[in-house]
Amino acid sequence: MFSVSKPRNIIIKIKQPNPYQEVGAKFIVSGWVSAEWLKSQFGMDYRIFLDYIDINGQTFSGSSFDVKRGLISRLTNRYCLSTVLGFTQFNVDFIKKSQGRITIKLGGQNKHEIYIPVIVKQLEPEGGADPEIIKKHGKIGSMINQYENDLKIYNEKIEKIRTRRLEKLGLTDKEISGAYIQDFEIAGKIAGGIFQILEKENGYNSDYPLAQEDLDEKELEEKYKDAIEWRGPLLGVAIGRMNGFEFMVFSNDHGKHLHVIHRARGINARFSFPEIELINYKNAKNSINSKEKKEIAIFLRNPEIHTRLDNEFKRRETVMA
Repeated sequence: MFSVSKPRNIIIKIKQPNPYQEVGAKFIVSGWVSAEWLKSQFGMDYRIFLDYIDINGQTFSGSSFDVKRGLISRLTNRYCLSTVLGFTQFNVDFIKKSQGRITIKLGGQNKHEIYIPVIVKQLEPEGGADPEIIKKHGKIGSMINQYENDLKIYNEKIEKIRTRRLEKLGLTDKEISGAYIQDFEIAGKIAGGIFQILEKENGYNSDYPLAQEDLDEKELEEKYKDAIEWRGPLLGVAIGRMNGFEFMVFSNDHGKHLHVIHRARGINARFSFPEIELINYKNAKNSINSKEKKEIAIFLRNPEIHTRLDNEFKRRETVMA
């Protein structure tokens, strides 16, 4: 049995699978978790979130299962983990590309999580896995944590650059949102327009006002290119922006929910539609306070914004049908 302990007696202990254990199409996860792992700001949430992660740190499948509850759990504040997991035919290609080396991520509330590297021997290449992949296998959790920290820093700095751009353009967040200019790329297009206006007949204008912002952005993207590549493109539709929060509907999501993102604070929260209620957080190290939740609900329930959300979900359903 191995365990992960954090402050305030936040503990999870796993009996099986052990790190680097060989597993088949079906296998058992068992152990126990302390109550602190399950405490959310809304009370106890008895789900354990499960992700299968490939050798590049990308999640290729996700689900959840409930812990066992009973008298012993109430007396000891420990909850039993016991469930049968398995792979589907849709997982096979991902596992093969990882040469049979994948990682199981188990997560609770408030960013409590562990990573368990396992081996799917049947999908390992003939002759065994590449030595570099074997070496990388046990570092997936630390790699993901590093990328998440890097992205938090990157988002904080890119937000400052964005603010400087808007200040030089004489625009505010409110004006940007009102014009449906929802992201940094579109702000860049505005900057490009100014560049054309300021361009002289005989060539480049060195007085271009956003030159330093362009340079800072380029250097920032180069410094954090690995984390940005791991994150991948943010494919989706921006619905609006308010006080640093962005409201996005991602094209590859399932179900009717939108993402409320604050890049500088590292927040990525899921809100239900049409209820506009907080569901949970995705890879978030900070949370939205009660005042902000009310402000977000008021913003998203505005008839114009609400209609845009409804239309986007209908459009996505048509595309996916």
